[in-house]
Amino acid sequence: MIGAAYGGAGLLRRLMVPAPDYEPLPGLPGFRRVAGGPVSSGAALFVGLGDSPAPQVDLPDICTALFAPDRPADAVPIAYFSDARCVNCRVVSPILAKLDAEPGVHVTWHEWPILGPMSVRAARAALAARVQGAYGLFHERLMGATLLPTESYLTRLAQEAGIDPARLLADMDSPAVERQLAVTAALARRFGFVGTPALVIRRTAVTGRMARHELLRLIGAERAGDLPPPCPASG
Repeated sequence: MIGAAYGGAGLLRRLMVPAPDYEPLPGLPGFRRVAGGPVSSGAALFVGLGDSPAPQVDLPDICTALFAPDRPADAVPIAYFSDARCVNCRVVSPILAKLDAEPGVHVTWHEWPILGPMSVRAARAALAARVQGAYGLFHERLMGATLLPTESYLTRLAQEAGIDPARLLADMDSPAVERQLAVTAALARRFGFVGTPALVIRRTAVTGRMARHELLRLIGAERAGDLPPPCPASG
């Protein structure tokens, strides 16, 4: 169990050597950032939300937009920004899915399609599938898929997931999906992300491909920290 693993002082020391360098995030009190590894980015950042730039949205409550408000109070929250065509996300996504299934961690999944029109279509499909409770399967299957997310492919995937294909295709262009894409893009701008994968682990923002032990090191540091989190859970 993750929660038990974090409690071991020996494990924490091992995960925290060497300790990463942190610096405050301007304009985001309580948050900090750490230098990440290689990131996947497009030729033009923040492109792909349809034929025009993403609509600007206000984020009066960063915490509500960043982390699921109903997460367990004792879980370390992780906000994960990914793109279906991001090579490094193919490594990070399955690691986070396994961590999310165990106690002690709660992942909020953000679709941030910055690598072109196919990324946008995949993101819309994943968010539309979330409405019918099939986000996990769509995220997994669309991440790095060799097939383009055409209508026929998405229909077959919806049938495999046991959800309504017609509703899926309609919801892809719904105002709710449009707003979620805009909110995610606005969050990425606020945190200064320039590529995927990007994560906010409780208070710490980091970008780039990360192995499981690196994620556990940062999660352990957040759990062991003595400062109140910038986004306390309500549950």
